[in-house]
Amino acid sequence: MALSEKFTRKQLEAITDSGIQAILENHLKNYIDDKNDERFDLAFNTDGVEALNKNIQILNNGKKHQPIYKVRLYEEGSKFKIGQTGAKNNKFVEAAKGTNLFFAVYYDESKQKRVFETIPLNEVIEHQKQTAHLPKDKRLPIQPDNTKGNFLFSLSPNDLVYVPNDEELENTSLVDFNNLSKDQVSRIYKMVSSTGNQCFFIRADIAVSIKNKFEFSSLNKMEKSLNQLMIKNRAWKLQLDRLGNIIDIII
Repeated sequence: MALSEKFTRKQLEAITDSGIQAILENHLKNYIDDKNDERFDLAFNTDGVEALNKNIQILNNGKKHQPIYKVRLYEEGSKFKIGQTGAKNNKFVEAAKGTNLFFAVYYDESKQKRVFETIPLNEVIEHQKQTAHLPKDKRLPIQPDNTKGNFLFSLSPNDLVYVPNDEELENTSLVDFNNLSKDQVSRIYKMVSSTGNQCFFIRADIAVSIKNKFEFSSLNKMEKSLNQLMIKNRAWKLQLDRLGNIIDIII
């Protein structure tokens, strides 16, 4: 939904992204009249939205944030429109149960640990529609929730991660991705799926288990490495080119 002078309190409280909701709440505090009434018509008209995005870093407690022109509202049911105009305006799709394609990884400085969440497909689609006009290097595949901490990276099925041991966590120079040892190669895992704050993997060199639902739990996938390390807590995301060469590592 596009922000406009018709935006209401009910709609603000129905925003699915809590980070965006907090920014708009802070913005609205600047538009309270003498009768202590919230002036949504002034806060979210053309001038109000311009002021919002001009001061968005201040409104987000000093943290950078992409400009906000549209918001996604929570609605009952999981159906969402294919498009906004023409025949597509009246067509809806519904994501299949378990369609979770993005797993977000954050770092909470206050707790000194990683925080996780699975992003529903429809929220990802809405975010990518809103940011499609931005240059590719200026947009993210998902809308990070800044309330969870510093956004590190997101994982999707078939993405590869490297699971460092304790020594490598302390000294990243011990890992040369141009010359990995046999042991290090065995610690590359492939993301399979996620749900909530759980993320499941399989070792990258394993195509299929020999004995179904036995070697790697009843789900044929696992949260922990073969060395019993929780993968999501220490994984480094590997960026590959089309030939499978490692071109970047996100820690």
